[in-house]
Amino acid sequence: MTDTLNAPSHTVLWGKWMDLWNGQWERADEILARDLVVHLPRYGMPAPDAISTPERFVAWIEAFRSSYANAHIQTALGPFADAAHVIGRWVFRGNWQPGRPPGATAAPGTPVTLRGADILRLDDSGRIAEYWLSDDLMDVYVDLGAPLPTP
Repeated sequence: MTDTLNAPSHTVLWGKWMDLWNGQWERADEILARDLVVHLPRYGMPAPDAISTPERFVAWIEAFRSSYANAHIQTALGPFADAAHVIGRWVFRGNWQPGRPPGATAAPGTPVTLRGADILRLDDSGRIAEYWLSDDLMDVYVDLGAPLPTP
């Protein structure tokens, strides 16, 4: 393992992760492995194998951010690290723009707050090789008056 896993470096990596989510696309080549494994909630998300490269990952983030004006994500807790993982909790805020999710009835510009936690597994070079997302997206659907899944 490289020194990416020591305390200062995992903080730097997490900072670059937040930068990526805030639209600094060049961070993808710095921190993501070429073959990325992604684990996502089933509802409201693309198929994980559809975002298995840095380029596809960036396209997914761009699509998400395009639904919100003034989009910004920041660290709420952490990051925490062990020998091969970095974990942190974040909060995203933006003003909703119509289009996604389908069927939403909220007024354009409705403020949205989304919270979640990311688990990142690093490869031997210190790049993110695997990503788990846990978020409160269903709360956003409720706030926007969007249809919810039926059993």
